[in-house]
Amino acid sequence: MDLSIRRIDWEEWVITIALVPACAYFLLVDFHAGGWSGAPWLLFHSLDLIVHEAGHFFFRFFGETMMIAGGSLLQILLPAIVAWSALSWGSRGGFQLGMFWLGQSLVDVSVYASDAYARQLPLIGGLSSDHHDWYNLLAPIGWLEHAEAVGFAFVIAALAVWIVGLSAPKWTA
Repeated sequence: MDLSIRRIDWEEWVITIALVPACAYFLLVDFHAGGWSGAPWLLFHSLDLIVHEAGHFFFRFFGETMMIAGGSLLQILLPAIVAWSALSWGSRGGFQLGMFWLGQSLVDVSVYASDAYARQLPLIGGLSSDHHDWYNLLAPIGWLEHAEAVGFAFVIAALAVWIVGLSAPKWTA
């Protein structure tokens, strides 16, 4: 029975160490933060918004409901595809970065979903609150009063994604 202590190869954990504060940032700093403290939110939300709007275009061919859901769907699918691709190519660092982006995107979607009842977020192009994706997804099924719970579920999913991504050095070669 080997009782020796395994030495930690810190090089394997550099990305994890760097991403922990980034994950904490997106959990703890308000989406509406301004100035330098809100700059990472602005940067990532801008990237997410481009992907989100592309999702509406690509999913419009599958009916109105899928077009509405397509924005958030592609916003989640694209980083998941990036993470899966990196994993299949054997890039642990790429996988971890893809999982970070996926978790961040889930938190970004949580903000939008949580706003479905209040519809306070400004919409792109100055659209009226009648065009709020999550309002139009939750209202027809009677879940509008559960919008904050739906948003919270996205945050829980983000935490799970980040745990898997951050622990990758433990279980990957």
